[in-house]
Amino acid sequence: MRRKSIGILCCAIILAAACSCAAGEAQKLTVTGGEAITYHCEDGVQLVARYYSLSDKSLDFVKVQLSDGKEYTLPQVLSGSGVRYSDDRELVWWTKGASAFAEMRDQNGDWQVRYDKCAETGKKQ
Repeated sequence: MRRKSIGILCCAIILAAACSCAAGEAQKLTVTGGEAITYHCEDGVQLVARYYSLSDKSLDFVKVQLSDGKEYTLPQVLSGSGVRYSDDRELVWWTKGASAFAEMRDQNGDWQVRYDKCAETGKKQ
């Protein structure tokens, strides 16, 4: 009897795994977006942002390229106003309409506005 119960349990596990794999194949995620948008900030700095979404709407994220060429990939996080993206370590990118600003940590680890009054100027060629 115990052998039969173990056999049934094994069959159930295999069946569940097979169903899970089949469901995973039916829901292949794709990434949409990625068009480059250029922002000019108050100090003359130009930044480029590319916004992306997963097809199941589970994640929105941005790739922000700073003027020195360094690029950050930031997930969208909770915001009271506008849209906020952050890795919670080095960079926070805030947008509202066609404007944006970026905060970075200073030498003490405090968030400081680094790029302010950034205005969307169009799509990068």
